[in-house]
Amino acid sequence: MKSMHKLFKLAVSGALAAAMLLPSSLAMYQAQVKADALYLRKSPGGEIITTLPQGTKVAVLNNSSSWYKVVVNGKEGYVSGEYLTGTATTDFSLGNGKIVCDTSVNFRSQPNTSSAILASLRNGTVVSVTGVQSGWYKVTYGGKNGFVSADYLTFSGVQAPAASTNNSTAGSSSSGAVKPSNNAVAYTGNSEKRASVLEFAAEFLGTPYVYGGSTPSGFDCSGFTSYVFKNTVGSIPRVAQAQFDATTRITMEELQPGDLVFFGSSAGSISHVGIYVGDQTFIHSPHTGDVVKYESLSGSYANRFQGGGRVIFD
Repeated sequence: MKSMHKLFKLAVSGALAAAMLLPSSLAMYQAQVKADALYLRKSPGGEIITTLPQGTKVAVLNNSSSWYKVVVNGKEGYVSGEYLTGTATTDFSLGNGKIVCDTSVNFRSQPNTSSAILASLRNGTVVSVTGVQSGWYKVTYGGKNGFVSADYLTFSGVQAPAASTNNSTAGSSSSGAVKPSNNAVAYTGNSEKRASVLEFAAEFLGTPYVYGGSTPSGFDCSGFTSYVFKNTVGSIPRVAQAQFDATTRITMEELQPGDLVFFGSSAGSISHVGIYVGDQTFIHSPHTGDVVKYESLSGSYANRFQGGGRVIFD
């Protein structure tokens, strides 16, 4: 009888633990796909947006019916709730989100209203969302990591990543930034190495350009690329021309996320470098007065393109 009683207690404990994995409340929380693949739809049972592979992490926004509203890879949509399970993982890229409020909202050091305020973010400010915790979004903005209440952030209609050097009270810097349509930060292509480069690079969106800079307090173009690679897959030369000379040459058509892109008047006069993120977009630290941002590989950049540089071989 004692053995049976013990088994019963274990079964009950296991059931309770499993139930706790997917909260019954409507507060935002993290979950993951437990099916081999799961459709993300525009509406409950509606048009398919994309297919989510097993293990994909999502933020659940609403579970009031069998169709759960979720955020994943910069997109909001609906999935069948029976194919989600809980996860303890709180750090996973959700793409870029936008602040929605009357005037501004506090960007805090911890997921609570009593923690230190890192900045005040104005309505419309775009941030990189790196996870969820205790009903708050974990975000990166201006080179800082912190938290924003889930009540004040949306993923709908986001067009560009954050471009302010400090907080939203500063004037915005460039109008040329674009957001990769396939959410470069969450790239899940040929290798984890490529994904690690893109994810790490995105942590510094909004960091100011500093001539000769090669630290998170400020980067020039090659200082940014050398810092990212040194802290992810391996060291590369410090200067743009040296990076061009040391890497394997590839054409624009051969570019893969995580490759370097070089610009200049000729192959022997490289003056700028960035990191390709996919969809004809790259991330870079452009010039004095600007910040680390995404940019389209078109226009003057396409005209000055001298080649790609491959460091990662899948």
